[in-house]
Amino acid sequence: MTQNSEKASKIWMFPPGEPPSDDLLAACGGSKVLAGILLRRGIDSVESCRAYLDESTYKPSHFSELPNAQKAIERLAKAIESKEKVTVYGDYDVDGITGTSVLLSVLRQLGANVDFYIPNRLTEGYGLNLKAVSVLASKHRTKLIVTCDCGVSNFSEINLAKSLGVDALVLDHHTMPEMLPPAVAVVHPKLLGEEHPLYNLPGVGVAYKVCEGLLHHFGRGEESDKLLDFVTLGMIADLVPLVKENRYLVKVGLPKLVKSERIGLQALLQQVGGKEDTDLVGFGLAPRINAVGRLSDAASAVELMTTEDPQRAQELAQQLARENARRQELCERIFAEADRRVMTTCDLDQDKGICIYDETWHHGVVGIVASRLVEKFQRPVFIGQLDKEEGLVRGSARGVEQIDLYEVLKDNEALLNKWGGHKMAAGFSFAVEKAEVAARSIVNTCNRMIGTKSLRGRVEIDAVVNASEMDLGIVSELNRMAPFGMNNRKPVLVIEELKVSSVRPLGKEGKHSRMIFAAGDSQFECVMWNSRGRTPSEGETVDLAFNAEINSYGGRDRLQLMMVDWRRHGAAPVVDEPEKTNESHSASSGKAVDNVKRAGISPAPALAIEETEADINSQDIDELTKSANLVKSQSLVRLTFKDLRAYAGRADVIAKAVGKLSGVFLFGEEATKISAPDLKKFEFQDRTQLKAAEHLLVWQYPPSLKNFQDLLFATRAKTVYLVGEREDDLEPQDPAQFMKQLLGLIRFAVNQRDGQVEGDKLAALLGATKMSVALALAALKRVHWIDWFTENGIIYLDLLGSPVASVEETPEYKQLLASLAQTDKFRKWCSQCSMKELQLALIPNQIGLSGEPEVLGAEAEKLKGSPSITIDER
Repeated sequence: MTQNSEKASKIWMFPPGEPPSDDLLAACGGSKVLAGILLRRGIDSVESCRAYLDESTYKPSHFSELPNAQKAIERLAKAIESKEKVTVYGDYDVDGITGTSVLLSVLRQLGANVDFYIPNRLTEGYGLNLKAVSVLASKHRTKLIVTCDCGVSNFSEINLAKSLGVDALVLDHHTMPEMLPPAVAVVHPKLLGEEHPLYNLPGVGVAYKVCEGLLHHFGRGEESDKLLDFVTLGMIADLVPLVKENRYLVKVGLPKLVKSERIGLQALLQQVGGKEDTDLVGFGLAPRINAVGRLSDAASAVELMTTEDPQRAQELAQQLARENARRQELCERIFAEADRRVMTTCDLDQDKGICIYDETWHHGVVGIVASRLVEKFQRPVFIGQLDKEEGLVRGSARGVEQIDLYEVLKDNEALLNKWGGHKMAAGFSFAVEKAEVAARSIVNTCNRMIGTKSLRGRVEIDAVVNASEMDLGIVSELNRMAPFGMNNRKPVLVIEELKVSSVRPLGKEGKHSRMIFAAGDSQFECVMWNSRGRTPSEGETVDLAFNAEINSYGGRDRLQLMMVDWRRHGAAPVVDEPEKTNESHSASSGKAVDNVKRAGISPAPALAIEETEADINSQDIDELTKSANLVKSQSLVRLTFKDLRAYAGRADVIAKAVGKLSGVFLFGEEATKISAPDLKKFEFQDRTQLKAAEHLLVWQYPPSLKNFQDLLFATRAKTVYLVGEREDDLEPQDPAQFMKQLLGLIRFAVNQRDGQVEGDKLAALLGATKMSVALALAALKRVHWIDWFTENGIIYLDLLGSPVASVEETPEYKQLLASLAQTDKFRKWCSQCSMKELQLALIPNQIGLSGEPEVLGAEAEKLKGSPSITIDER
């Protein structure tokens, strides 16, 4: 049977030929292959070799070495002793589920009043959200939230919890923002130096260390070993580096996982055959647990992990198996469609990244599809589901070594609703109306950051062996390096000049292949996963790169090779293109705010307390002014800014605009500023009434950069007339007057609207950010002036009577002062900045500048020379 041959396109990186010392060879039991591999991986001394191969020589780190762990332990102990309601807030992947299970199990053992909450991946997304925090505080009466595998980027949500009288402990390992959330303790391994053994702990590892200390606090430290089955499962599934503490915990924990006494894990293990190694997790347990989080409700996985009911465990295990089968079907369909989309619509010769989305692609599995696309196309992939009801594209990204996905998304945060992740994996969402612009901008950022770096995949070869030497003994020697995983990959061996004897399809649909290779008297069985169209042809002579394994099926051990790559023997090797130095394409060319400063432009003021801070994208000013670098889309949109700030506050400007222009959106929202007698005849619209319009007239500056951006993207206006407010109206807001206006609106809502008001509408009536409103409400609640909670965007309010203390003395009121000051600062900047500065801040990365403004009627001469800014989206 002949297959379609496809030459290997990856670069094979062969090891240097330095031989190991006699002492290192002896420490490896005389195995030249093992000693050579360890030497090339930096394990070059007898001491380091013994520590690596023998876990009994490793001394694990004390829990107190983890920053802020002791503070978290003390707060948890207080909650246990005082019977405070504790909620463990986890994540829907295996790391979050196992970490939640660790915390839940230990807290229950110690008698805590505890429950857990896992957000729904499809409706809530990753991390804490304001609604969940409000519900936990109001309905669940939670007094302490303990995050696991999330939380470090949730400043606003934890700030809200604090204002509602709920403490928070953050147990996380994801990339830390510049400003940490106001939690009682942020327990995070990245607060340590990179060389510390705990630096690479995942979420479940952080939870384990805190629980180890908590058990020690209550005199039950010996019970921490019982948690290692959860720890091992989460660590392997989360693909963290298996080095130092992680390697030790997985090595001692893997036997405990295989023989776990937990009935939930037993039920899962019964479904999964195969060897008792890390592949048991990676290809057996983890996909089943992840599937339920991807497609339905991950809470059922936590229940399975912690249940003590055998019948319920079997039911839940079967549910996970069904969801996993559905996940596999979805992945196959979406991958086929995405593959066709890339091949037909993406310019792979020019673009170093891929960003695609579709209404029919299930958000829960796009990350898996992204990984397969990265493997095929050897470049970062951003793939998402377009949800028309939510008005969002939600997606996942998977990367390559040449670029940091976190930095790509950070560079485009002004276009994103939510985002987060690591160098190699990330999640994101952006509004449907921004989809084309955001997708193109992400690809442009990949092009710039990767620059001239080669995107060819690499195969790191550990050793070249002769066919006559390859046997079960070598495999047994190399298995001493286990457990395998990130930063401790399985050794890749090469045998040269093998003849392909046969190629046969493998699996239900023939997606995989089973091959027989021969060299002299030696024959080798080899398996290649997802091999369709990629196998060598029968009769060819090839060099084979592989992992060597022992197949014990049927009770008999036999050698089996797992293909990594192949190439035709004697063909010219694939080599890397030399990298060129090109500052304009350098990933380290600096943030755009630096570029703006170099051009003599003042950036917009940072909003320290705003929910979303929008940095200007990093791209040189000279690039920004060239039409060749403008964002492409399927339609041509021209957005022109007109500077009418010289006529701030003049009603005749509105009259002329309304009389002269058709389809004008008149933006103004603060009730006290649009209710003047000369303005009552005009129909102002606020942030809750945004709709598409040909023209946008900005009568009142929005309270934040994000609100301004939302206004532009929602109206999609072709011309923006910036009028703004008079100097007198831009005086700093009086916090006392702000509170008075808010209380008036609260009384109206209670008396006329059953205490219900939309959060966005309340903020619009006050002309404030939602953060300012939340802080003010929290301050009023703290002094028992009002009670409130939110659900589905609606605030439910109740007046309680006279306050029991001064609202000005509350911590929330002091934060409110800072929040209002930030709004004042932003509006003042809007009134003074140049149009170029405003444009760079509002719509980064897609700007062409021109200087021929068209203005209203007689004002043309007075405003001649004011800059207008045109954006082409081709």
